[in-house]
Amino acid sequence: MALFKKLLAFRDPRRAARESMHRQAIERTRLDPLQSAKAGSRELVRIVTEQLQSRGDTRPESLLCALGALAGFACQVSVRTNAYAHGMPQRDHMAEDLSLLLFGMEYSVWGLVAGAARHHGCINLPEPAEIWAHVGKSMGTPEFGIPRIPGQHMARDLPADYLRLFWPMLKPVITRYCSNPAHWPIMCSLALQQAIEVGQGRIDAEMAMRMALESALPMARIHADFS
Repeated sequence: MALFKKLLAFRDPRRAARESMHRQAIERTRLDPLQSAKAGSRELVRIVTEQLQSRGDTRPESLLCALGALAGFACQVSVRTNAYAHGMPQRDHMAEDLSLLLFGMEYSVWGLVAGAARHHGCINLPEPAEIWAHVGKSMGTPEFGIPRIPGQHMARDLPADYLRLFWPMLKPVITRYCSNPAHWPIMCSLALQQAIEVGQGRIDAEMAMRMALESALPMARIHADFS
C-alpha cells in the first residue's frame, strides 16, 4: 500500500503537494484553530480564480462576487446544520442567527472583510445593516440578489449564478479542510480577504468590500438546494 501511494504521488506531483498541505494544516490545527480554514481559503481562491480564468474572466469583481456568494451561503448552511443538530425546526428568527454570522461576531463575514478593507485603505466602510434591510425587502422581487454596484464594477455574472456553479464543486474542498460547518463562513471570508488583496490596483478597497457584502448577504437568504 505504501508503494502504491508513492507511485500515485510520482504520477501526480501537484496532487501530492496539495495532500501534503492538507495534512500539515490538520496537524497545525492544534496550535491555531483557524489554521485549516486559512489553508482551505487559499485553495478556494486558487480554484475559483482558475475556473474564472478558464472562462476568460479575469475581473477582480467576479472573484469577489463568487467568493462573496459562497461566504453568504456558507452562513445559511451553518445555521441550518446547527438547528438540525440540536433537533430544532426551521425557526422564524433564522434571520437573527444569520446576522450574527454575517456581521454580529468577531469572525463574521463583515468583520473579516472589513479588516482587510481597512488594511488596504478603506475609510468609509459600507453599512451592513442597510444592505441586510435591502435584502429582506427585495426577497421575492426581481431586485433580489442583484448587487447595487456601479456598472463598470459589476461582475460578469450574478451571485446566484456563481453559487450554483461553485458550491457543488467546492463543498468537498470546504469539508476536507473544515469538517465543522461552523467554520465554513470563516474559511470563505478569509478567501474574500485574499481577493481584496489580489484586486488592489484594479478596484479600490471600499468598492471591493461593497461587492463582497452585496453578494454575500442575499445568498445567505437564497432558497437553493444542491442535494
